[in-house]
Amino acid sequence: MFSRQLQEYAQRQYHRRLPFLGAAGEQIEQELMQCTPEEQILMQFFYGTMPLGDAAAYEFKVFLGFVRHSLMLYRDMEWCRGLSEEIFLHHILYYRINSEKIEDCRRFFYEQLIERIRGKSVQEAVLEINYWCAENGSYEASDLRTISPLTLYRSGKGRCGEESVFAVTAFRSVGIPARQVYTPRWAHCDDNHAWVEVYIEGKWHFLGACEPEEVLDRGWFTGAASRAPLIHTRNFSDYGSGLGEICLGKRELLTFYNITPAYARTKELRIQVREEDGGPAIQAQIAVEVLNSGEYSSIAELYTDTEGRAAIRLGLGTVHLWVRKERAVCEASVNIRDTSDVAIVLMEEAAWRAGADRRVWTDIDAEAPTEGPLRSMVLTGEQRERNRRKRKEAEILRKRRIEGYYREEAAEGYPQEKEMLREAAGNFEEIFHFLKADENPDRKILLHSLAQKDYKDVSADILEHHLQGAFQYGAEWKAKDRLDIYRDAILCPRIYLEELTAYRDTIRNYFSAEELDRFVSNPESIWEYIKHTITYDEREDYSTLYSAPADILKLGFGNLMSQKILFVAICRTLGIPARIHPVSKEAEMYRNGSFVPISDEKNLLLCVEPGRLCLKRREGEIWNYYQSWTIAQLQEGHFVTLSYEGLRIAEKDMELELKPGIYRLLTSNRLPNGNQLASEYLFRLRSGETIEVELRQRSGRSEELLVANSLEDFTLERDGTAVSAALQAGKSKNIFAFLEVGQEPTEHVLNEMLEQQVILRKLDVPFYILLRNTAALENTTLQKVLTAIPDIRIAYVSFEEVVEPLARRMYVDPDKLPFLLVTAPEWIGIYACSGYHVGSVELIRKLLKTHPGRCDP
Repeated sequence: MFSRQLQEYAQRQYHRRLPFLGAAGEQIEQELMQCTPEEQILMQFFYGTMPLGDAAAYEFKVFLGFVRHSLMLYRDMEWCRGLSEEIFLHHILYYRINSEKIEDCRRFFYEQLIERIRGKSVQEAVLEINYWCAENGSYEASDLRTISPLTLYRSGKGRCGEESVFAVTAFRSVGIPARQVYTPRWAHCDDNHAWVEVYIEGKWHFLGACEPEEVLDRGWFTGAASRAPLIHTRNFSDYGSGLGEICLGKRELLTFYNITPAYARTKELRIQVREEDGGPAIQAQIAVEVLNSGEYSSIAELYTDTEGRAAIRLGLGTVHLWVRKERAVCEASVNIRDTSDVAIVLMEEAAWRAGADRRVWTDIDAEAPTEGPLRSMVLTGEQRERNRRKRKEAEILRKRRIEGYYREEAAEGYPQEKEMLREAAGNFEEIFHFLKADENPDRKILLHSLAQKDYKDVSADILEHHLQGAFQYGAEWKAKDRLDIYRDAILCPRIYLEELTAYRDTIRNYFSAEELDRFVSNPESIWEYIKHTITYDEREDYSTLYSAPADILKLGFGNLMSQKILFVAICRTLGIPARIHPVSKEAEMYRNGSFVPISDEKNLLLCVEPGRLCLKRREGEIWNYYQSWTIAQLQEGHFVTLSYEGLRIAEKDMELELKPGIYRLLTSNRLPNGNQLASEYLFRLRSGETIEVELRQRSGRSEELLVANSLEDFTLERDGTAVSAALQAGKSKNIFAFLEVGQEPTEHVLNEMLEQQVILRKLDVPFYILLRNTAALENTTLQKVLTAIPDIRIAYVSFEEVVEPLARRMYVDPDKLPFLLVTAPEWIGIYACSGYHVGSVELIRKLLKTHPGRCDP
């Protein structure tokens, strides 16, 4: 069944990997002997290519379940038998899609779907499966830990990366090749996205995960994808030819493929890197970065060849290059629309650092790729209506199933935990079972220490393990009135983004009594032990996976963050408060009234007097972290953004306490067309020093705020009649305001309209206020507006069906209301904003004057 080439590859990779597996390898060898020859080949392929931590985290039988299910599909599913070996291995067999928790779940998905797709063509089956996905999962923003497909099924919600893992699992479970497609960062807005491609009759087709359509190659993201700087997919091995796709190379053990040309206009950027003496810089590392969320985010890593050259095909916008080799660095900003070749000369890092204390703002213009020809199918009216109906039905089915997990009578006894029990959805019984076991008050304390996502998949046994393992330390900290230290830094099972496991007994049993006593009396020795005994080789790993503490000890292998997690786990097991710092991501332990970091360089606790950065703002300015500004520290040759998520500078200046070092402040003002007006401020902060910096906010010209995006028509209701919005708009400019009356942001907009009523009455532009239903007319503020500006036109529309596609088409946040849209003749969107922005009504008036055509009488 399998080629000689695959057999040799699998055996070679497996035997290369065996020394890393240690004692676990002996057990694997024994279990392989119980497998059929075909199973042996595929299991060797798995163990030879998987992230090394998976070999410790999951039992042999889990991987064997994937192998046996895939072999069954190959035998029984007609559309599976004709696939090439390469497609079968990477896109049906392979157990891992991204960084999700692995569970042997393919059989479960198969049983949910097989009767539903029986008798259908592959294309029909794909469309039907995506409707099933929508019946069982929808979008929800959350943290970066990736839940398993089964957890998404039980909870009914996940972010786009989790939805796409869920959908790929569904397709693979019935023998349809599928892969996750990913744009690491958009250039035109502060976000990223993942979706799905399926392989049908020799060609890849795209679709939005859990976002069903009546045809393939259609999704809300097609316009955005045509503006992407980079779109890639990845395999967990380098077996095969890549089927003609552009190979980006290997990073860690993954092989990346650049599929941007399938979605967007691209150009090859050729990079020449030279040493200071003019010779080629061989094996220099190039981080290709995009300005996104107020920071430079890496979207690809390249290495120069023997001539100091590297190349990559990218969308036509601005990228930032950060290049380093050993103790030398350099950087460059490149607009690919205008440039195909860039030459860079490395500088000794010490010299670069010496010149980094500039303390002046440098302006940067970052241009986003413009929208290209859309690779998207157009629906007929009948298809559109059928899709609306089936999506509504899917939503009803999903909500009914998820709400059915919640037992109100059981939750009544725990009023403060009701919300977490509701959030648990299909994991309700696990959380409830843990809560009701006894009256120990620490049960509730432990639950409130968890991340919101943990309620969806943590087991009662794991919670009980941590409660019993930490309970003995609670009295001491409660007596000191420091419940927070006990709760967050000893009792809590969650350390970072690792899978929650029962590690405390393993740690206590792994070390001798003498070692444990030494750790307690000298916590620095814990980190010394880890640095001396835990190894790491990035070629054997996938760095977004964080190993559980017991798995690190089992293999003696783990990346730096996994090692920090192990340090914290050992500390907490022994009653020593410890954590991962939420901003710096350093491992810290509690000593003498404060948390202090461990030093990677000296293997001891680092106690250095910090410096202070005082950030000043101008009157009226609002600064949101990861939106309009960030700060990054130079660490080991590259800048690392500090994680001040949620920080907002709005009413007064802000002072940050920082370690001594070199820092980069970035500020950014994103224009509606996706371009950014950014500024950079480099400085060195010394121990005990205080630096004051006034944040710089650049403003765009009025004409830079206008765009020209063709819109999809929608239906609105006026005077009891359903009409086309595009026809209603006619040949003039129009303002459409989607208002959620009674909500504070909408109230602000309505009050602003009252302030501008004289000007708005004179405005020669139809102004539509769009509401959900007639009940909204009872709002007092809205009534005042309608009285003051009688020419305003009221209409009704389905917000659920209309707002999201319109907002996405205009590249604004689809989840925030009010949504204000300005259109030009030919049903072109020229401006939009979502949520409330001070002065938005006045800005729209000015933009209408800027845009060609009448607006004032």
